[in-house]
Amino acid sequence: MQDQNFEPLPWSIKYIAGVLVALELLLSAGDYGLLPVQGLRGNAYAYGALWPGLVWQGWVPVYPGQSITMLLSHAFLHSGIFHMAMNTVVILALGKRLGAVLSNRQLLTVFGISAVAGGLMFLALNHGNFPVVGASGAVFGFFGVWKYFEFSARKRMGLTLMPIWQFIGTLVLLNVALYFLVSGMLAWEAHLGGFVAGWLLGMVFARRPRQTDRGPHR
Repeated sequence: MQDQNFEPLPWSIKYIAGVLVALELLLSAGDYGLLPVQGLRGNAYAYGALWPGLVWQGWVPVYPGQSITMLLSHAFLHSGIFHMAMNTVVILALGKRLGAVLSNRQLLTVFGISAVAGGLMFLALNHGNFPVVGASGAVFGFFGVWKYFEFSARKRMGLTLMPIWQFIGTLVLLNVALYFLVSGMLAWEAHLGGFVAGWLLGMVFARRPRQTDRGPHR
């Protein structure tokens, strides 16, 4: 007999995690010379990373529309297996939790919009030459949705909101610590943009009943 309290991992989260893992394993295999293709990661970054120079310094794009597509494509690339693993683990954990209240369509929306919002926030606050890769903007989007739902529930029940502010404060301190730990090579701007987008999406989703969507059974 199936446990009624068991929530399966949403197929949307499985697909997101699968793409992130598969791409990084492919690029890492190229890095270690396990593939006949040379410079695979460099080419992937050239086509898919977020490049501020395309927006602020008039760089010539590799293909038409790159300055738009890179807002999302950068979220599927990472700097290495450890970077990918950190983001994927959080997406799996939060995706499973949010899967109880959001549809697969909504979960995909959170990932996409938060990634784009993170990219836009980074471009607005950073005009450097270094590329940005990683799904951390989307990760913080999931954090934003989760915390908005908790904020809304606590407010409705008349409970203190202090745990929400403490969690947000902890995220801020963690970003500050990591920023100095990695010598400034942390896209905190993308984290901020993703979290704000997730919080706003939480506001939208909280006003609508969970959508019924169809997807393959896994």
